[in-house]
Parts: sequence; C-alpha cells; structure tokens
Amino acid sequence: MSDKNGTVPLLDGGIYKVFFIILFLFSLYLGFALIEPFMHTLIFSTVLAVLFTPVFTWALNLCKGRRTLASALTVGIIVFALLLPMTFLIMALISQGVESLVALNAWIVQGTYKTFLSIEMMDKYIAMVHEALPFLRIDEVDIQAGVLQYSREFAQSMLAFGTSLARDGAKLILHFLLMVFILFYFMRDGTKMVAYIKHLSPLRPRQEDYIIESLKRVARGVLMGCLLVALLQGFAGGIGLAVVGIPAFFWGGMMALSSLIPVVGTGLVWVPSVLYLFFVGDWKMALFLSLWCGIFVVGIDTILRPIFMREAARVSTFYIFLAILGGIYSFGMLGIFYGPLILSFVMVMLQIYIEEYAEDLKDIDDGACE
Repeated sequence: MSDKNGTVPLLDGGIYKVFFIILFLFSLYLGFALIEPFMHTLIFSTVLAVLFTPVFTWALNLCKGRRTLASALTVGIIVFALLLPMTFLIMALISQGVESLVALNAWIVQGTYKTFLSIEMMDKYIAMVHEALPFLRIDEVDIQAGVLQYSREFAQSMLAFGTSLARDGAKLILHFLLMVFILFYFMRDGTKMVAYIKHLSPLRPRQEDYIIESLKRVARGVLMGCLLVALLQGFAGGIGLAVVGIPAFFWGGMMALSSLIPVVGTGLVWVPSVLYLFFVGDWKMALFLSLWCGIFVVGIDTILRPIFMREAARVSTFYIFLAILGGIYSFGMLGIFYGPLILSFVMVMLQIYIEEYAEDLKDIDDGACE
C-alpha cells in the first residue's frame, strides 16, 4: 500500500492491517464512550424520528423542500404534542398525589384504618370466609397488621418515588433538550445518515432494507402496543376510579404506568382499590370497580396489546412475552421497548442467515437423512 508520493508505509501487509484494525476498534470504543451516557435518549429520538416521518414529509412539502425549516417545524409539533399534555398531566398527578398521600397519612398516623377495620366488621367478613373455606384460618389482628404494614410500605415507596423524581428533574430536562436537538438533525439529515450507514455495511442492499424496515415496524408496534395501550388503560381505569370516588388523575396515571409491567400490570392499582372499598363497607362500588376494570381495563390489554405486538414483530405472542420479560430483567423498564426490538433483530438476522446459507443447510439436512 502506497501513499500519493509512492512511498511504502513503515507497517506493510498483515502488520499494517492488524494495526489499523486495532486503531479502528479503539476509535469505535472511544466514540461509544462519548455517547453511552445518552444512549437511551439517542434510541428514543431515533424511534420518534421514524414515527414522525409522515409529519416531516408533510412539513417538507409545506416548506417547499427546505429541510431545515421543515425539520424545525416538525420538532416544534413533536414538542408541543408531547410537552403540553405531559405538563398538565404532571400537575394533576402532583395535586392528586399529594391529596392521596395526605389521606394515606391520616389512615396510618391518626388511626383512621381502625374505623374501617373494626372488629365487628372483620368478624362478619371472616365468618363468611370461614364458611366458604373452612380449611383457611384467618385472624382479624393479623389482617389489621397486614393492611397497616402494606399501607406504610406503599406510602414510603410513593414518597421515595416522588423524591427521586424531584432529584432527577434536572437530568430529565437535560435529556429532553438533548432529544429535541437530536431530533432536529435526525429529521433534517436522516436520509444522509441512513445512506452512509448502508455505504459502510457489507450486506446486500436488499438485506439492509429488510433490517431497517423490520426495526421500523417493530418500533411502531411496540410504542402502539405499550404506550397507547397504557394510555387507554389509564384512561379507562381513571373513569372507573372517578365513579367510585377515588382520585382519578393520580391513580389512573399509576394504572397507566403499572400496565407496562407484565403479568400483574394494572392489577397493582385496581385490586387494592377494590379491597379498600370492600373493607370500608361500600361493597356495591367495590363490585362495580372490579367489574369495570375486569371488563374494560383488562379487556384493552387482552385484545389490543397482542394485536399490535404480534403484527409488529410477526412472531408468536409467547416469544414477545419472553422478550419483554428478558428486556426488563436486562435493561429495567426500558426493556419493555428494547426486548421486542432485540427479538426482531435476531429474527431478521436468522432469516438472512437462512437465505445466505440455504444450499449449505440443505446439504446438511440431506446428509442427515441419509
């Protein structure tokens, strides 16, 4: 290998290639170290850029092909579409959250729970349980102690969550501003970035397009299957909670967040609410809330989520479920989004592998059958 003056490099042949590869990998490591603190923000910005591509196309036509202006307009729409509703929602959550914590404090400190868990009331319910399940022995004192302990732990966890949210407020603002900045350049220069990545890739153009389109489809489906379903469940649950007299904004928001947790989901919120109504003697409202949440809230999750997720990854719901659980175990709550994405990427690469080595795989199968 020679430079423009015809001189031979000091390191030639294999040594040169090895040295270049080491430097190249080291540069990639340094580059990753620079963006690693903002990796989640970068990924989320990429997903938003993909989802709002139709909006950018509309803005580009409106701005007569001026990409910078169209990108700024699209980012402005995204910010207002996300920021304004979230601001009002957070204000309502804080207001009703404080109200709920004050009521919970009265329940614990002032001994209000003793009124609801009076011995006479507990005797009636325990007698009903003993009659239906004679093998199950329940003591009213144990029930009171358990409810009180659960209430204390729940209040402590809510207080810790609020403190953590306030402490990380500056970090959230920083990541939000960074997301806006990244979105602007992804919208404006996204086509060039994708073309550059394709240029570096040794894969065939058809395979590159297959990978990109599959990840786009999964990103849309996961957001629809997780975020939209969570919002619908929180809204439906909030209606039921408002009817029975429980603060709807706060606990509806908690229900939306809990819907992202596999298996238990919204039951973390509405089941204790039903039990609370049952213990205070309002069994009609308890029955109404259990039926409402069991039919509408759980129904939304049962019907809509599998449709969105299965169509997105085009694999069995069982694999989607495992991907979400594995993602949560590895990445925390972000694993709800990362799990299906990783699953889709693995499935795409397996499909490409099958296409590339179809003849070899056929020969292996034929040899095994002989």
